[in-house]
Amino acid sequence: KYFDQAFNREDVVLPRAMYHDSFEYLGNWCREFPEEFRKRRGYDLTKYLPALFSNGDPKDLNIDPETVARIKSDYRETLSDLHLEYIQTWVKWAGEKGCTTRNQAHGAPANLLDLYAASGIPETEIFGASKFNIPGIRLDKNNVDGHNHPQPLINLMASSAAHVSGKTLISAEACTWVRNHFRAALSQVKPEIDQLFLNGVNHIFFHGTCYSPEEAPWPGWLFYASLQYNPRNAIWRDSSYLNAYITRCQSILQSGKPDNDVALYWPVYDIWHSANGMQQQLTVHHPGWLTDSTCGIIAKWLKTKGYGFDFISDRQILAGKANSYKAIVVPSTKHIPLETLRKILSLADNDKQVVFLDSLPTDVPGFHNLTQRQATLKTLLKDRESLVVKTNALQQRLKNAKVIREPMTDAGLELIRRSHKDGYHYFVANMTAKPVDDWISLGVSFKSAVLMDPRSAETGVATQRNNKELYIQLRPGETCIIRTFSNKLINGPKWPCLIETGNKPMIVTGKWNVIFIDGGPTLPDSITTTKLKSWTILGDDEAKRFAGTGCYTIEFYLPKTKADDWTIDLGDVRESARVYINGKIATTLYCVPYRAPVGRFLKPGRNLLEIEVTNLSANRIRDLDILKVQWKIFHNANIVNHRYQKFDASKWDLTPSGLLGPVTLIPMNNYSP
Repeated sequence: KYFDQAFNREDVVLPRAMYHDSFEYLGNWCREFPEEFRKRRGYDLTKYLPALFSNGDPKDLNIDPETVARIKSDYRETLSDLHLEYIQTWVKWAGEKGCTTRNQAHGAPANLLDLYAASGIPETEIFGASKFNIPGIRLDKNNVDGHNHPQPLINLMASSAAHVSGKTLISAEACTWVRNHFRAALSQVKPEIDQLFLNGVNHIFFHGTCYSPEEAPWPGWLFYASLQYNPRNAIWRDSSYLNAYITRCQSILQSGKPDNDVALYWPVYDIWHSANGMQQQLTVHHPGWLTDSTCGIIAKWLKTKGYGFDFISDRQILAGKANSYKAIVVPSTKHIPLETLRKILSLADNDKQVVFLDSLPTDVPGFHNLTQRQATLKTLLKDRESLVVKTNALQQRLKNAKVIREPMTDAGLELIRRSHKDGYHYFVANMTAKPVDDWISLGVSFKSAVLMDPRSAETGVATQRNNKELYIQLRPGETCIIRTFSNKLINGPKWPCLIETGNKPMIVTGKWNVIFIDGGPTLPDSITTTKLKSWTILGDDEAKRFAGTGCYTIEFYLPKTKADDWTIDLGDVRESARVYINGKIATTLYCVPYRAPVGRFLKPGRNLLEIEVTNLSANRIRDLDILKVQWKIFHNANIVNHRYQKFDASKWDLTPSGLLGPVTLIPMNNYSP
């Protein structure tokens, strides 16, 4: 009623979506709970309150710990049912107002897959920083604690729910505490976004942007936590290039349909069957409930081996959502409801590939009519040992079911595959420390394929040698999109394959002129130097507190080396760069690797190179705290650090800023594999 009153005013413009953030509150009872429990579970919970409030200690009123676990499993299932109905009621209410819904299910004491699927747009989140193997992605002492880092398998739960329920969009609250305030670079944000894309997310929301009036002194009105992806932060100057990259990727990942072949049963009743605690809130911060479980272990195996899969819940199986998958995999599971088991067995009886990993389920969940249900379970599973497959034999069983395996994972590449009307789309990423420069096999056949670089927007027809293999060159941190065509022969410019000529690269040396062109609090004096170092070392006191952009200018002579193209490598960049050659913008480099082909902009003899480099705002915030300026004006939690303690940047070391180099021009030749 409160929200009805607010939204029914004539001057209100309704939002596209009503938003439910991650479950961060408490809710373990309601007046109706005993009656709802009786209707759903078949017995009176009030007669078993000593068991409900026990922790399973055998000395505690002589209550059997197994009984305690069963009572609590029923209690948790009822909480799950009630919370799901709450979400469904909210979705219906929003729909009546013409709005969709975004729901972050994680944290709720419920079956997360059902909660994600109930909303218009399932939404996951990442918290903290991933420890990537990509060279150049820096982790430092100001990062979040080691136990708080993104959890790809949990992100997959939101995308799975969307795939299973037919939802087009899967959103993510992205880059929450990816670094401390004003310490996050675009180069550190991009691989986190790539990891979300690889796990099915296709609708990015950045965490930590709020309204600020123009007249508010820098840094303006800020969200209390995290990324500060906003126009006051120095990184905003080049954020449009990252945004364009995300847009190109999402244009592909929101089109067509998901193409996962395996439905992986999530045995939530094994989690609920515990004598400890009361409600269980399944959060992104303590992921062991998934990552350490048999389900999580086999999910990681499937992903590593190149199998596309979706988690699936009991409700979704009963609703027939598993029917369209080529195989249903049940991880080693102890407790399974009879209704779920009957449905899975009926699929097996109708020639669906059903796999029980390592063993058949051994028990039913809950307390009511236990002996009778256990007897029924034994009857249902009699003579079903043929459905059991050891993990080391799973690959052959999936092959028998014609489940597609993507061999490119053997080369260390990660991917997600989606279908379109003429073939398939692949989003492919090299998240390793080694470049990939080789023939790569796809799991699907194709007549032709196109390669697309979402960073540069360049496209070209892929080099292929049969209907399964194409040539891929991806350095650590790079991504590409492959568009295959099953029955069409696509003509057009070839995607260039470049290799180093073997001639000595040219290191750009000489007198660099550095002029500061944008930022604050005051533009530092210009710098002339023959050595590329942080401008906090080379410049004046203003350079030590400066957040913004400096333009590096130098003239150089291109050697007469024979080459089809030239690649520029900027070396160490703090943090993003726009590269101009002879007055024309040649490339924008904001992430690893800081290199790109620029041969078409070069000319024989003398060339002019200008590089606009934008740093972080860390040194400027540090300076405000040293001067004890009262800039922290958020009146709720105020500004906190990544440990949710008082934020104080005054003790920070100066953050390296500018072009640290070396800047190198590498002669390249076209290569025909």
